[in-house]
Amino acid sequence: MELAVCLPLLMIVAVGSIEATNAIFLKEHLTSAAYEAARMVTAPGQTAAAATTAAQNVLNQFGISGGTITITPTVTSSTPTGTQVTVTVSAPLSSNSCMQPFIVGKAISSVGARVVMDHQ
Repeated sequence: MELAVCLPLLMIVAVGSIEATNAIFLKEHLTSAAYEAARMVTAPGQTAAAATTAAQNVLNQFGISGGTITITPTVTSSTPTGTQVTVTVSAPLSSNSCMQPFIVGKAISSVGARVVMDHQ
């Protein structure tokens, strides 16, 4: 009788923990991609296209699909030194998880990361 009451609760806790861990790992990978893009775009002479490619390479390396990369403001070769550049990378949780959404995946549809650096 006790097993019939406790087992479903234990399974919900276990599955929820796995889903939460997947979301945390996805956020860490997105933060890595955003950092690499920000580092690239804030370097002298670099452009947003090169930074987007760098972020996409990180996403591909970690096997993340459906990621979007946004760089604001648009960085060109004439962007003044000291301009704050924000790189935002997001991806859907459902297509980047090892299992179908059950608990956490239904509450959180996508995960994102943002990095802000000064243009050099």
